[in-house]
Amino acid sequence: MKLNPRLELFLLGGLWGLSYVLIEVGLRDFSPAVVVFGRLLGGSLVLLVALIFSEKPFIKSGSRRKFWLLMPIQALVASALPYLAISYGETKTSTAIAGMLNAATPLFTVVFVKLTSSSEVVGRRKGVGVVLGLVGVALILSPWNSNGHSSAQLVGDLVVLLASISYALGFVYTKRYLGALSATPIMVAFAQISIAGAISILYLPFFHAPRHPSGSAVEGFLAIVVLGFVQTGLATLMYHRVVRELGATASSVVSYIVPLVAVAAGVVLLGDHLSGSFLAGAGVVLISVVMVAGGFKVKRDAATKLP
Repeated sequence: MKLNPRLELFLLGGLWGLSYVLIEVGLRDFSPAVVVFGRLLGGSLVLLVALIFSEKPFIKSGSRRKFWLLMPIQALVASALPYLAISYGETKTSTAIAGMLNAATPLFTVVFVKLTSSSEVVGRRKGVGVVLGLVGVALILSPWNSNGHSSAQLVGDLVVLLASISYALGFVYTKRYLGALSATPIMVAFAQISIAGAISILYLPFFHAPRHPSGSAVEGFLAIVVLGFVQTGLATLMYHRVVRELGATASSVVSYIVPLVAVAAGVVLLGDHLSGSFLAGAGVVLISVVMVAGGFKVKRDAATKLP
């Protein structure tokens, strides 16, 4: 059954927003490294099945060597590192804060695009949006508020922010080095997730979170399974389908949905507390992301729509 792409866009935002709750549940029984490895394993299996049933050629012969040389870096900065940073950060901070700090990814993307491309022009609106977004991030972190934030939570917040920076580097790297390669989106996604899974094996012995078992660990295991098969595997396929139907510009609307769902789910399902500084910072960050990403456009982008 094929969903309306606009409906699929909002469903995708909901799935990615709920991933922060699933990470939190998985961390009750497993270390951050195990949570990351489990989600990458599940996601790679889903993408492998999609790849097997794909009728298009995966990579054109002239691009294969370059593709496999470039993909490990993409897998590291766009999946292995940010997934670990978010999972580790959530051992020290709340789901709501983690989800909202990740909303800053478009802001860092603009900064890195400008730093790596002399021809890139950042307009006044985007420039103001980036500055405003950094102010919002500072309000969320509130390092001056010793009563509301412990040093451990601040560390967790900064680690999650590192994930946003890493995601932004991944976007820039994709645009600069992978965009010209003749590889299908499913092939790129499968290579990225599966290579990231292999990388995650290397840090499995080094990250041990304090365990707070929920009993038989079934709840945590199921959370990781859903996180891998649905939020990492199926959601990736949905994202590429939405981009194909609506274009990249319209698909950026998901950047606004994910943090809102993450915050709402954290409050309703996990009982996260929202301070005044967080609410103020979250509002500023969302406004800045709208300014940077170009508004709430969900129209078909004929110029970027793929055949």
